[in-house]
Amino acid sequence: MSSSVQGQSVKRVCDTIHYEFIQNKIIIPVTVNGVTVKYIVDTGGQTGTDWENAQKMGAVGTGASTSISDLNDKRQRYQIAEVRDVWLSPNYQLNKMKTMVLPVIESFRSLGVVGILGGEVFAQSVVTFDAREKIMVINYPYRPDRLKVTDGMEMFGNDSHHPVVNMDFGGVEKKVVFDTGADGFLLMNSSSFEDIETSGKGKKVARAFGINGIGLEGVSHPVEIDKVNVEEMIIAGKKFSNVESLISDRGALIVGIDLLKYGKVVIDYMRNRFYFFPFDVGVTDMRGMSKIWNVGILPINERFEITTVWDSMKDVVSFGDQVIDINGTDITGFPMSQPEIDRVMNAIEGDVAYIVILKDGKKKKVEIRRE
Repeated sequence: MSSSVQGQSVKRVCDTIHYEFIQNKIIIPVTVNGVTVKYIVDTGGQTGTDWENAQKMGAVGTGASTSISDLNDKRQRYQIAEVRDVWLSPNYQLNKMKTMVLPVIESFRSLGVVGILGGEVFAQSVVTFDAREKIMVINYPYRPDRLKVTDGMEMFGNDSHHPVVNMDFGGVEKKVVFDTGADGFLLMNSSSFEDIETSGKGKKVARAFGINGIGLEGVSHPVEIDKVNVEEMIIAGKKFSNVESLISDRGALIVGIDLLKYGKVVIDYMRNRFYFFPFDVGVTDMRGMSKIWNVGILPINERFEITTVWDSMKDVVSFGDQVIDINGTDITGFPMSQPEIDRVMNAIEGDVAYIVILKDGKKKKVEIRRE
C-alpha cells in the first residue's frame, strides 16, 4: 500500500509529535479529511482503519484487497480503501493514504484509537522515536542535522516499508524487524532460536501451555510456549546480555517497543537506513528484565479465563479456569477486552499478587508471581 506526499518538494519539514504511551502502544493524533482521530504507530504493520471511522473519513474503495497475518498467524483478507487529505503532523501532509478496512475491534476502542499506521505512511520521511521525551520527529525531505548515513544500518524492508535489519546473536546473524506494535524487547521465532541454541549461545529456561494473545482475528489455539535466554545480542554496536524472550512460531524475528527504553531510534525510510543511539553505550544485562506473570488471563467465552499456565502453576490452576478478581480488583463487570486486563496486571507493584478463581461454584484465592 502506498501514500503520497503533497506539495513538500521544496519545503523542509521538521515536526515534533508528542505521543501518548498507553498499554505499551505509541498513539498519535491524525487528521483525515477534516476528521481528527488517533492511531497506533505500528512500524511492523500495515495501515488499517475500522470501517465505522473509515466511513466518517469519506474512504473510497479501491477494488483491491490484501491478506495479512495477525499476532497469532491467523490470515484474513481485508478490503483496501483510500482516504484523502491526511495530516500526520502540522506540516507533513499526505494527499492520499491507502488503508485496510478493519472490523470494529474492542481493544482499539478501549485505547481510543481507530486503527494502526504502518511504515508505508512514513515512506517518504525520516522518523525519530525518543521515548524519554515521548516524542516522534518527522523530517522531510532531508535527514536530521548531524545524522550521517555511515552511522546507520542497512534496512531490508523493501516494499513492505518494515524496518528489517541484521542483528548479531552471539555470532549468529539474523534479520530482525523493529516493530513498535509488538510488546516487549525480543520475540524470537523457533527456527532462529534453534540456530542460536545450536551455537551454544541460547537455552530454554521455562515452559507454558496457552494462548499468545488476541489478534485481529481473535484468539489462537493453545500451544506449548517456551521462554528462552539468549546470551548476547548486538544492535548497532550496542551489546545486550542475557536477553529473555518467548518463542513464537511466526515467521518474523521481532525487536519490540521496549528497545526504545534503551535508546533513540531513527528510521530513514527514503534511504533505507536504520539508526540506534543507545542511552548507555556499555553492556546492558537484561536478566530478569522480561519477567512475566506465571498465569495469563484473557477474555474468552464472555468471561475472563486462565489462558496460559506456566510449569510453576500447572498443579495449582487449570487452563480455562474462570478468574473473577485480580489482586483485589473485581473484574466481573469489565468489558471483554485484553487491554483492560493488561492495565490491571501492569499496575500491580512487585512480583507477587493474587487472583480469585471460580471453580465448581467455589472461590479459590491463588498466589501468582512474575517470573
